[in-house]
Amino acid sequence: MILKSFESNKIDLQKNKIILLYGKNEGHKNEIISAITKKNKNISNYDEKEILDNTTQFLESLFNQSLFDNEKLIIIKRATDKILKIIEEISEKKIDKILILINSDMLEKRSKLRNFFEKSKENLCIAFYPDNNQTLSKITSDYLSSKKIQISQININL
Repeated sequence: MILKSFESNKIDLQKNKIILLYGKNEGHKNEIISAITKKNKNISNYDEKEILDNTTQFLESLFNQSLFDNEKLIIIKRATDKILKIIEEISEKKIDKILILINSDMLEKRSKLRNFFEKSKENLCIAFYPDNNQTLSKITSDYLSSKKIQISQININL
């Protein structure tokens, strides 16, 4: 399932347990990640290379649930198409108390990882493209309207 970056408030963490965040806009990605992680205390960070080197150990630690932890949050950084088989295996298991955030750089349209998430109904994928004048103008007007500051579009453009 695909979401636009400005629709990040529509993320349903109960339904979507594996989320792919990809693109060049690192600031916006980090904003979304911090909004999701502020609710969780049990956070594990992995690099894709760590997981590929120790796949069985990673999967065992993933599926072994502690009696004391309510939820587990796993962040996988610098993901590429190489991790797709592991993600497919995790997705088939129907995890309940584990949320996985996959942070990747720009993925091409024909990327297998990107296609897997776009076609999936349970998993979520959000693209973060660099800001342009239109998005910056929208961010500015949203911020100003939330602070109840009235200003013309001409001044915003300046």
